[in-house]
Order: sequence, then structure tokens, then C-alpha cells
Amino acid sequence: MYSIQLDLHTHTIYSGHAFSTIGENAAEAARKGLEAIAMTDHFSPFMTPRRADGSPDMGPMMNFEALPKTINGVRVLSGVEIDIVDFEGHLAFCDCFPNNFPGEGGVSIGERLLRSRDVVIASIHMFPGFRDGSAAQNTDLYIAALQNPYVDIIGHPCRPGLPFDHTAVARAAKQLGKCLEINDHSFDMPESTDNCRALAIKCAEEGTHIVVSSDAHSAWFVGEFSRAAKMLEEIHFPQELIANESLDKFAGVRGKCFK
Repeated sequence: MYSIQLDLHTHTIYSGHAFSTIGENAAEAARKGLEAIAMTDHFSPFMTPRRADGSPDMGPMMNFEALPKTINGVRVLSGVEIDIVDFEGHLAFCDCFPNNFPGEGGVSIGERLLRSRDVVIASIHMFPGFRDGSAAQNTDLYIAALQNPYVDIIGHPCRPGLPFDHTAVARAAKQLGKCLEINDHSFDMPESTDNCRALAIKCAEEGTHIVVSSDAHSAWFVGEFSRAAKMLEEIHFPQELIANESLDKFAGVRGKCFK
């Protein structure tokens, strides 16, 4: 039985289609005995609230200092799930350069947010033509996203209809010291379940770290990893390759320090 003490993929009402607050998520994490959670609300051209001028509303995310680092005994990490927006692996708002960041000329909205985060998940949700990409295009897309210095994790890569070369992506993640996600929410769909198993097998073969996450959109599902963990146990996935067993282990895998 694996011991997973971090849920690195959770959402709050800021995402617009989730149902719980940070406090409610932390309370559920405490009830389940988790050490830490990351609040990884969406940063997306399609989902992020907009300001009157059309730019993304970063206010709540950039005001994370207003929160205590520990809520209900659970360490709360600042995070984001940012959209991959094209087949070149660019991330949301990487081409948006506002004039209202004093002393930060040339820094995009996307980069300004990413460099402030404890945890960055890069995921595909939608972009023009995203369903039409070949396996080769999708493979290049994921590898390019992994090469972004701010990205820690590729989120739910096993969604149906988005084929990619599991070996190539697992190897790239290993070489770059990044993680691939086995997302419990993906197990809602049989095809995703099969994809998760196939990717996990390749990660085990390549020595690539994974994270096991809930992708909770309500507090009730924070820390829910049962389906993903069951599959990993069935294939005898190496425990040492699960990066989110503890906060210290994840910090070591990613070369980070969480104060």
C-alpha cells in the first residue's frame, strides 16, 4: 500500500467550475491525514476570469501571501494548472505583456504568475485544433512544455483522444527532472484508465517520477487516489518513483525548498 501525503492537484471556487474554498479543501485534507495540498486553480484562456480590459484576473492567485502557510495543520502550497495552448507547447498568456507591472518590462502575464508558484502543472484542455493533432505533434507538445523551466508536472496526459509517444515523453521527463501525473479523475473513463496504465508502465521502465493526484473540484474528493493507487499496485509500480509521498520527497525530486 502506497502512502501519498500530498495532493498536488486541487481546485477551488476561483476556477469557476469547482465548488469548495481553500479552507474547505484544507479541512478535508486534514481529515484524511494529508501533509500538504497544492491549490492549482486553472489559468486558461477559456476558464480564467477576465478584467474589464480583457486581461486575466490574477488578483486572488497573486495575493497568496494573505493566507497562512498552514491551514488546519495542512501545508498549503501555491500552485496553478496552466493551459498548454498550441502544438509548440506554449503556455497560457505567454504572449501577453501588460504595461502595469512596474520594473518588469518584457515579463509576460504567464511568466509573472508561474515564477511565483510552488507547483506548476501544465495541461491540455482545449485550443484551436487540439483534437486534430497527430501522436507526433502531441509528443512534441508535451516535451516542449516539459522544457519550460517553471513546469513541474504534466497534468492528466492520459485523456482520451490525445495520443502521444509514452516512451519519448517519459524519457524527456526523466532527463529534465519533471513529473508526469497519474490523475485519479482520469479513471472516470475506461480509455483513460488504459492509457494511465500504459504510461505508468513506461515510467517504471524509464525511471520517471510520477505524482498521483485527485484533480478534486470539490472538497469531498481531496486526497482521493484510490483508483490510481489500485492500478499502480496491480503493476507493482516502484514506490521510489512516486514523488508526492511526502513534501520533502517532492521537494527533493524537483530541487525545491518549501519554507
